[in-house]
Amino acid sequence: MTKKLLATSALFSTLALAGTSFAQTTITGSLDLVLRSQSHEASAGAKSETTIGRESQVNFANKGKLNNGLDYAAGFSLEFDGTQAGGNSESSIGNEGLYINFISGGTTFHVGNDWMQNAKGDNIQAVGDIVDEVGTAVVTGTILQNVGSSPKESIGAGVLQNFGNGITASALFVPNLSNTGLSNDGGSTVSTTGTNSAYELGIKGVNVANSGISFDAWLNEQESDTPSSSTVRDLKGTAFGINYSKAPFSTGVSKLKTESQTVGTDVISKLGHVSYAISPNLTASLVYAETDSTLASKNADEKIKSLMVGYNFGPVGLLVTAAKTENVGGISTGGDADSIGVKLSTRF
Repeated sequence: MTKKLLATSALFSTLALAGTSFAQTTITGSLDLVLRSQSHEASAGAKSETTIGRESQVNFANKGKLNNGLDYAAGFSLEFDGTQAGGNSESSIGNEGLYINFISGGTTFHVGNDWMQNAKGDNIQAVGDIVDEVGTAVVTGTILQNVGSSPKESIGAGVLQNFGNGITASALFVPNLSNTGLSNDGGSTVSTTGTNSAYELGIKGVNVANSGISFDAWLNEQESDTPSSSTVRDLKGTAFGINYSKAPFSTGVSKLKTESQTVGTDVISKLGHVSYAISPNLTASLVYAETDSTLASKNADEKIKSLMVGYNFGPVGLLVTAAKTENVGGISTGGDADSIGVKLSTRF
């Protein structure tokens, strides 16, 4: 290393240390433990099972001011999911809550992944997420899914605008949907099919102006591997939801639509919930989800009926989910599934 480089490195270190004196660093985390038991009619019950899952995460965050007066925030997370192959686990660790943000008033310019508000989820404000707690938990897999191909897990850049009164709007663009954080300095190949880009636009309102009304609307699109034609198109997702809460009741509906890259192949989900706060710490939700696929092999609407009960112990939360899924996977002969899940969650 040359003297010039040493001097430059020393200067950079001095400036970095000086900058940290004006910053605030925090470390937080979370832990989820869940027991799931399922009785499935398919294959004479051979697909029935009981499993225990876990998810743990540590978050590192730093915030402060730049030398030009703007605010900034930066951080990353390490997430460790259970029951994953090594490759999937590595990807999970690499694409969690990575960001450097520059903030001016209500405007945030973001670079990173898994930070921006997004359409992942079921867009209704029940006590639990029906997609995560039931849709992805059934052994053979349901056609209820997150909408489109949300780019939130990929590295990109975007803008978040806070308009006040609970309303925020966002725009996120990722140059390569396959780049989820495994490529060092962008120097290695991350996709064998090309550098397909994606974007997502969204607007979200939470208890707008203390009215009890919440809403969201999303549009995301993924560039196709091949040029568009009469049979091939970009993958596109749209979602709309509206909720109303007036204690102790709340209710909401949403519609999710995914247009796959095969022209004429769509998946449409309609969801609704009614929730009641039995006490300040105990809430119950009745949730219904109906999903239709235009694929010829999907010959029946998939229907999910669920009762979710959540209890808040302060630092620990308990969620119990009981559900019945009819026509699993959108197939009338695929069998029905009854499932129950018990989840303990804590944040620290």
